[in-house]
Amino acid sequence: MTWIKTAVLATLCCAAASATSITFTEVINNASGSLDGTTFTSQTVTLVLTSDTSTIVNGVPGFYSDTGTATVSVSGGGSDTFTDTMQVFVTQGSDVAGITDGTEHLDVLDVNNAAYATYALNTSIGPLSGGTAGNTGDTYATTGGTFEFTSPLNVDHPASFTAALGSAPEPGTLGLIGASIGFLLIRRARS
Repeated sequence: MTWIKTAVLATLCCAAASATSITFTEVINNASGSLDGTTFTSQTVTLVLTSDTSTIVNGVPGFYSDTGTATVSVSGGGSDTFTDTMQVFVTQGSDVAGITDGTEHLDVLDVNNAAYATYALNTSIGPLSGGTAGNTGDTYATTGGTFEFTSPLNVDHPASFTAALGSAPEPGTLGLIGASIGFLLIRRARS
């Protein structure tokens, strides 16, 4: 009888531990800078950070962050992966969201939009457009070298921010998995 309780508890823990992947994408057009030693001018730059909704941190009221793997791609100029700790964040009181280098504590690209006033990084949103901010001229480590913006990041250079939830197993699927494990345990105990 103890093993039945264990199987039921394991199934419930699986359901509680399930999390959903989430991908955050920022796109800015007409950007200039360099990627891995190659300069680019007036190109589209896309930053993508993939994370998990179970790792979102709410350190202070209205500020949410999440750490994940981030990449950068430049139209006509290649792509690379950031090597520092990268984070996505939203500051509800300032209506700003963006991707930041958590190791260097520098924002790579921020997008301003009033819709962030109630956003907590745990749902899909966007694309939302707005003025930008960041640290023009600062470099961010990549596997092939560095990335930097040299063009201004301001209201005259808008960008977009999108968050898209990935697929996760439905609770019914987890229940079936747990029931299957329980059935196998019963069968094993009888043999």
